[in-house]
Parts: sequence; C-alpha cells; structure tokens
Amino acid sequence: MKIDVTKVNAMLTDYALPFLGICAWLIFGLWVSSLLSRMLYKGLSRRLGADTARAISKTAKLLLILLFVFSLIRGAGVDITAVLGAAGVVGVAIGFASQTSLSNLISGLFLVLERPFKAGDWIEVDGSSGYVHSVELLSTYIRTFDNRMVRIPNEMLAKSKLINYTHYPIRRLDLNIAVAYKEDPGRVMQIFREVVTANPACFNEPEPLIVFKGFGASSMEFLLAVWLDRTEIMAARTSLMKDIKERFDQEGVDIPYVRMRMKEGVGV
Repeated sequence: MKIDVTKVNAMLTDYALPFLGICAWLIFGLWVSSLLSRMLYKGLSRRLGADTARAISKTAKLLLILLFVFSLIRGAGVDITAVLGAAGVVGVAIGFASQTSLSNLISGLFLVLERPFKAGDWIEVDGSSGYVHSVELLSTYIRTFDNRMVRIPNEMLAKSKLINYTHYPIRRLDLNIAVAYKEDPGRVMQIFREVVTANPACFNEPEPLIVFKGFGASSMEFLLAVWLDRTEIMAARTSLMKDIKERFDQEGVDIPYVRMRMKEGVGV
C-alpha cells in the first residue's frame, strides 16, 4: 500500500499541529492560572486570613482557566456566540441538577465575607465539635478531638446554630460544686478565693465570680466562674478541680458530689 506523503503532510498541517498547539496553550494556561492563584493567595493571606485568601484565589484560578478556554475557542475560529449560547443552555440544565452545590457555594461565599470562624477555631455545629481544618467553597472541614475529619456542607453552617468557642481571646470556665450542709458557706467561698488566687492560669481581671446558688436536695450549691486564656481552658479545669479537692481535704470540707460544666455566658 502506497502512502500519499502529501495527504499525510496536509493532515498534519490541518489537524495534528493545531491540536498540539491548543493542548500546549491549554497546559500553559493551567500553569499560569495556578501560578497566579498561588501568588494571590500569598499576598492576601497576610491581610485577609488563610480561608478568605484561599476562596478568592480558587475563584480567580477558575475564572482565568475559563478565560484561556474561551480564548482558545475563539483562536480556533469557532463562533464564540454559539458556544456561549450552548454553554448557557447547559448551565441552566446543570443549575437545576445541582441546586445543592450552588447553595453550598453561595453559603461559602457568605461565610468567607462574614468570617464567623477561621482555621484553627474550635467550633460546634449540628452535634459535631472540633477544630476548623479548612474552609472550602462548598464545604468546611473540621478535625475532631479524636482526630477524625468531618466534612460539613457550607449551607448547613449558614443555616444551623454555630458555636465558636475560641472566637474571643479569653473564656469563662464555670465550675458547679456541691458542699455538705454542715459546712460554713463563708468558709467555703473563702477557700475558693484562695485557690483561684494561687492558680496562675486564672485572671484577676475580669474578676472571678463566686456565688452561693442555693440549696440542693442534699447539699449547698456554689458556682465558681473564672476567666482564662482560651488555650488554657482544659488544663486550668483540671488544676482547679485538683486544687479544690486538696484544700477541701486539708480543711475537712465534705463533698457529697461534684458537678461541673463549661458554658460561654457571663451571667449566673
């Protein structure tokens, strides 16, 4: 079989070489988009934070890729109007089919603008609690305390009650402690003051709160509320309970039972 070299050269000139050129420009466009996206992220992360900078840089990368694609289509001699019309029809169909993704995308943009939390914050939403690992366009990832990754759609974050335990630099730790009826309330409250004063993690300002709450079924109930650095909350809880138990043992104060809980509020 005789090969027509002229036809082969014509096919290479008409199809293969333009196709290779389009592929090369597409690869170049992806590389430039990624490079500019990384540069934009580095420039914005210092001012806006990592989460906001990541969302903006990813959006910019997507827009740049689309710009390169449409430029290649136009350079290939294809009618861009017809392409945009077809893209519009396809976009409408995809929009109906992916309303949830679109809702998550819009919610993600609102979260980036509102910034109720950032990477590293301890949050709780819909029964899941942990540290924010990253905030993406469609979902947010949190790392639980037992080192599991949980993906939460941004729409759920925008609609649900969200608690950010580390939004403010200080936290209040509430200890509810029950003491036997035979004890002197004034003496018990004085022990609390001495324990708090001796603990280096507790702040003097805002002032600690010591309240005789009332009479329980079998004990007197007290509230000890102290202000701490948010990073010391767990260690301080342990040290305070340990110090109170040791002082009560030294003073002969009877503890029928001890209840403890942590909350955000500043009121009793």
